[in-house]
Amino acid sequence: MKLGRVLAIARKNLRALRHDKRTVGFLVLMPLLMITIFGYTFGGDVKDLKVYLVNLDAAPSNESVSAAIINDLRTRETLDIRMVYGPEDIAIDPVSLVRQKVQDAEIWAAIVFGGTFTSDVEDAVAAIRGGSFSLPGTFAVYIDGTNPNIVAAIVNDLQKSVQKVLVSPPYGIVPPIAVTPDLVYGQGARFIDFFAPGVMGLAAMMVTFMLSIISFVHERSGSTLDRLLSTPVTEGEIVAGYALAFGLVALIQSVVILVTAVGLFQITIQGNLLLVLLMIFLFGVGSQGLGFVLSSVARTEFQAVQFMPIILFPSILLSGVFWPIEAVPMVLRPVSYFIPLTYAVEGLRSVMIRGWGLDGIWFQLLILLAFAVVMLLLSTWALKRRR
Repeated sequence: MKLGRVLAIARKNLRALRHDKRTVGFLVLMPLLMITIFGYTFGGDVKDLKVYLVNLDAAPSNESVSAAIINDLRTRETLDIRMVYGPEDIAIDPVSLVRQKVQDAEIWAAIVFGGTFTSDVEDAVAAIRGGSFSLPGTFAVYIDGTNPNIVAAIVNDLQKSVQKVLVSPPYGIVPPIAVTPDLVYGQGARFIDFFAPGVMGLAAMMVTFMLSIISFVHERSGSTLDRLLSTPVTEGEIVAGYALAFGLVALIQSVVILVTAVGLFQITIQGNLLLVLLMIFLFGVGSQGLGFVLSSVARTEFQAVQFMPIILFPSILLSGVFWPIEAVPMVLRPVSYFIPLTYAVEGLRSVMIRGWGLDGIWFQLLILLAFAVVMLLLSTWALKRRR
């Protein structure tokens, strides 16, 4: 493979885009409209959020307020309580353990009840009934704050369980308990901070996929592809040239989204922007390859367009762009993990919101790299079959 030929093919494609003012306008305005219009709205109920509990309450389980709250939390669909540690686990330092689980993004939240929780609540109840003031009982909540909607869902369920337990006999009063979440990530994050990485991944996919599938069919029907194949240029060089051109287009779109999101919504970016652009480029190359592969079985541009909803709709709805994977119905959730956009979005959020480096997103990068390599190999094979 000769780099000069690859660059020549890339220049040819970029030059064609430059002379098409409508397409250039679409490439710039589409992501701008997406981040602006959808940046203010969000919907979706979350379910099955992974949560760990540490209950160090010294009161007997049949009398403790913490046990009653935990039992009520188990009945709520929002939370999936995976593990409960008690006083017998004190040797392993369960508080540090569960907080590390949140920090490693293995769970969404960890709830910790202290050893005097029940007695603190009972003292507060007695003080309130006696007409005096007392500090409320407190428990710690460590939450991954990358998604404000998930934070709100967890805190809301905690407040409901606390209220249900404390307004029932033998207490029957407004709960003297304070829920004080401690955000491990995303302090001060808003929905736009969660949304912007998803829009970047979605824009990269939509544009590179649509441009590649239509461009290949158009060049094939216009015999441009046949003329290229009649030259000394190899199939791999043709595919690499297209991948480079459309990968750069994806990068330009990402820059538009970043500039708009920072300037208009003041989003925060905690991590390395070079990692962000690397993931976008790999994902754009893979999406371009997917468009090439599908275009090989389409005879006309009309047939090529029919592939778009088959690929785009599942990716948009099941990859976590607009709502968390935990909000996807269980029957469809396995499909989410076969969609490359899922890993692009998760990786981008981990860098931009969590501030993770290469050691934290290596798995997502590996998936995107594998996606790009496999799609380019399949594209080259499809072109060789045509020759």
